[in-house]
Amino acid sequence: MAELKYLFQPLKIGTMEVKNRLVFPPMGPGFPADDEGCVTPQLTEYFVERARGGAGMLTLGDSAVHPSGRAGAATIALWDDKFVPALGTMIRAVHNHGAKFGIELMHGGVQSHLEQTMGPSGVPALAMIDAPAREMSVEEIEECVGAFGKAAERSVEAGFDFIEVHAAHGYLINEFLTPYFNRRNDEYGGSFDKRIRFLLDVVREIRNKVGDETPIGVRINGDDFLEEEGWTLADTCRLAPILEEQGVNYLSVSAGVYGALRIITASMYEEQGAFVYLAEEVKKHISIPVIAVGRIKSPIMADKIIMEGKADLVAMGRAQIADPELAGKAKRGETTEIRPCIAECRGCIETAYRQEQAGGPYTGITCAVNARVGREYLIKDTRDDKKSTARKVLVAGAGCAGLECARVAAFAGHKVIVCEGRGRIGGQLRWAAMMPKRQEIGDILPWYERQLNKLGVEIRLNTTVDEALLDQINPEILVLATGALPEVPLGHIKGLENVKDLELLMVDELLEEEKLTGDSVLVIGGDQIGLQVADYLSEQGERVYVTEQGAYFAEKMATNDRFYLRQRIRQKSVKLYRNVREIEILPVDEVWVVTDKGREKLPQIDTIVFASASRPNIFLAEVAERKGIETHIIGDAGGVAGEEQGMVLASIAGGYEAGRRI
Repeated sequence: MAELKYLFQPLKIGTMEVKNRLVFPPMGPGFPADDEGCVTPQLTEYFVERARGGAGMLTLGDSAVHPSGRAGAATIALWDDKFVPALGTMIRAVHNHGAKFGIELMHGGVQSHLEQTMGPSGVPALAMIDAPAREMSVEEIEECVGAFGKAAERSVEAGFDFIEVHAAHGYLINEFLTPYFNRRNDEYGGSFDKRIRFLLDVVREIRNKVGDETPIGVRINGDDFLEEEGWTLADTCRLAPILEEQGVNYLSVSAGVYGALRIITASMYEEQGAFVYLAEEVKKHISIPVIAVGRIKSPIMADKIIMEGKADLVAMGRAQIADPELAGKAKRGETTEIRPCIAECRGCIETAYRQEQAGGPYTGITCAVNARVGREYLIKDTRDDKKSTARKVLVAGAGCAGLECARVAAFAGHKVIVCEGRGRIGGQLRWAAMMPKRQEIGDILPWYERQLNKLGVEIRLNTTVDEALLDQINPEILVLATGALPEVPLGHIKGLENVKDLELLMVDELLEEEKLTGDSVLVIGGDQIGLQVADYLSEQGERVYVTEQGAYFAEKMATNDRFYLRQRIRQKSVKLYRNVREIEILPVDEVWVVTDKGREKLPQIDTIVFASASRPNIFLAEVAERKGIETHIIGDAGGVAGEEQGMVLASIAGGYEAGRRI
C-alpha cells in the first residue's frame, strides 16, 4: 500500500483551515438549473458525493456574475438574490462532510453563449462560440467589476467558504490580460499594467465586499498556448506577486484558451501532470499557496508534486468524477481500489459540449468509467442494497460492457459467471490500448479484475459460450456482451475479385495477431478505429492512406482526443480522403479512390486494412430464446451503427444499466 505523507496534511489558506491538499476543482458539469435558474438536487448530490469521498476543498464552477456573461445554458447564475437560498441548501449538504466549499465567479466575455458577445476589443472567440463580439465601454467594464463584487457578497451570504475568480481559459478576465483579445488603447489595454487593471479592480471590489475573513483565490493561465499575442508564463510570474500584494490568498495555475495550440482539458495524448511545470514556476515568485492542475489522476503523483515543492495543493477533477471515493481510498492506502480516469474525455467534457452545441436538452456530463455521474441523486449504490433473490447470471464476453454488467450484478448479490473466448479479459479495449499514446485506456482492466475477484465473480477464459455450455451452466439470465465482428464494406469497393498480391486484413487480425503489413497501407474507414490504426501503422514507418465515406473523420471521438490525433497523423503525413464514393481495385493491383473531387490512383498499395463495417455477434440470442432464458444484449452486440456504439462510454453505460435491471 502506498503511503501518502503530504497530500493529507492540513493547510491554512488565509483564515481557512483545509483538512487536506486534495482539491476538486471548478468544472461546469452542465446540469440544468430549475425553472427559476437555481441549483437542483442533481448538482447538490454530485458535490456531496465528492465531499463524502474526502476531498479537502471543492469549488462550484462557472458561476456567472452578470446575464451578459453566461458561458452556457447550464451556467450557475449569481446576478440576483433569488439564487442564494438554493445555494445555501447545497452548501450545508457539502459541509456535513467536513469539506471546504467555494465558488468560482466568472464572466464568459466573448465565450458567452449569446447572439452577440462583448469583450475588451470585440475580437471574437477562437472556438466554441460562433457569434459576433463588440467592444465593452468603460461604463460596462465598471458595471462588470461591480457585478463581481455583488456576486461575491451573495456567495458569502449563501455560506461559501471561499471565492475563486476565474481569470483563465479565454473568459472575460483572461481576455483583458491577453494581447490577442485586448487591443484597447485606454486605461484597460496596451501595456502589461493596463491589461491587468480589470482583474485587479475585480479583486479589490470583491475584497471590499467580503472583508478580510473570506479567502480569495484566482484561477489564472500559466500560458494561453496561443501562437502569438498570448498571455505567457513570464506574464503570470510577473503578475503573481502583485496579486499577493492585493490580498489574494491562493493561485490556481491552469492553462489554455479554447481554440489554442493545446487543449484546456487535456486528453490521454498529453502526459500526466502536463501543466504542473507552470504551477512550479509561479510558486517560486510568491509565498501564498499554489494549486497545480492538469491530467493529475494518481494520488501518488499528487503526493509527489507536493513533496517536491512544485505546488501546495493538487486539483484532481476528472479523477474524482471517475471515482468520488478517491480521497478516502488514497488516505487508507487503497490506491489500487481507485477506479481510474482513462482521460477519454467523451463522457465528461464532450457530452456537455455536444449538448450545448445541439441546443439541449441538457442532462450534463457523465463519465466513461462511472455511469452514475449526474445520477447520484437518483441512484444510491450501497452494499446493503441487495436484491431480495439472488439469481444465476451468465455473462458471455469479457469486454468492458460484460465486465461492468458482471460487477453491478454481483454487487447486487447475484451469482455471476463470465465466459470469454479469448485468453484474457478486455475485448476491443485491449486493441485500443495498443494504439500510440492510448495505453492508458486499458488502465480500467486491472481494476475490473480486482473488483470481480472481491465480489466472487467466476471468470472462465478460453471458454466460448455455446448451447452445450448453456445447458451445463443452466443460467437464469444470459447477458450477451459478445461484441461485433468486422466485415468487408462491399457496398463501395469494386474489384476485390481482382486482387492478386495485395494483402487483405481485417482490423482484428491486424491487432489481435500483431500482423506485419507492407510498406504502403490503405485503411478503409476513417472513424476513431481507422484513424487510430493509421497512427499505429505510421508509427511503424508505413506510408498510410485512409478513406472515409462520410464528410468527417473520427466523429465518435471526443473533440479533445481528435484534436491531438489529427495533429499526430498530420505530422506523419498520413493521407486522408473524405466523401469517398468508391474504391476500385484493378487486375494489376492498382487501387483508385473516387471522391466528389474526382478519381485518384494511390501509390503502390501493399496491404488493405478493413476498419469500418461490422455486425453484431448475437447468434446465441436465438438459442437462449428457444430455451426460455431471460436475455440481455449489451455493448456492440446490441448494435454498431449508432453514434454512441463502439465506444467505452456506451459499452460501460449499457453494462451498468443491464446489471441494475437484473
